[in-house]
Amino acid sequence: MGAWIWSAIAFAIVLVIAGGITWWLAKGCVVTIVGAVGAIVGSLLSLGSLLLLLDVEAAMRVSYTLMGVSGVWLLAWALAGGIRGHRNARADAPAEAAPIPARIVEY
Repeated sequence: MGAWIWSAIAFAIVLVIAGGITWWLAKGCVVTIVGAVGAIVGSLLSLGSLLLLLDVEAAMRVSYTLMGVSGVWLLAWALAGGIRGHRNARADAPAEAAPIPARIVEY
């Protein structure tokens, strides 16, 4: 059972790091930051369940459930943020591609 607990701890730490990297790469995208915050909070709660629950089996179930939900949360919100950013980039592309009108200079 010790290996399972250490794997749960390692997975929760990796999920916190993934949420932090996602937050760092979000560059102000609120949609992606929501996913990052949810992943960080969920994985910290899963670590807390390993520490606070007395029954090892219940702690493992709660921990892995919270980590799974947090991972799916992060993936869904990061994909939504990426789709939103792609749509914004496509909307801005025609404005950037428009030719600049020539100036008429009179002497």
